[in-house]
Amino acid sequence: MARGPDDTEGSSPGRPGDRSLPGYVASHYGGGADEPVTAMGVQRVTTLTLSDVVMAILQSRGSYPLAAAAALIRETGGPGTAVHLVLLDGEQQPLFAAPGIVIAVTFAADHLDGDVVAAFGDRKVIILK
Repeated sequence: MARGPDDTEGSSPGRPGDRSLPGYVASHYGGGADEPVTAMGVQRVTTLTLSDVVMAILQSRGSYPLAAAAALIRETGGPGTAVHLVLLDGEQQPLFAAPGIVIAVTFAADHLDGDVVAAFGDRKVIILK
């Protein structure tokens, strides 16, 4: 996980409280967002495994102690799959490094491991606490 400006973490002061996480974050990827949001980093992997996801979450704990959960958002289309790991606060709202920059990692994967596929099932978003 990347650190925010000045090695601090926080949330956008104007973050909307009435949007659900999937709608708020996914609006950036699906268009129509009135407040564009971008992730902080991209990791290319051949096969995304649950251990990759768990390690990314564990590595983030030291840098972002306000993180209480994480959302995994699956985005398919074209070759491969993008899985966005978004850190969440205690209210399950995204943490922001700066206005418009959500604390997240995007995994660009050629394939998803069977455990990752099973965890998602038919959902596009899962929350890990």
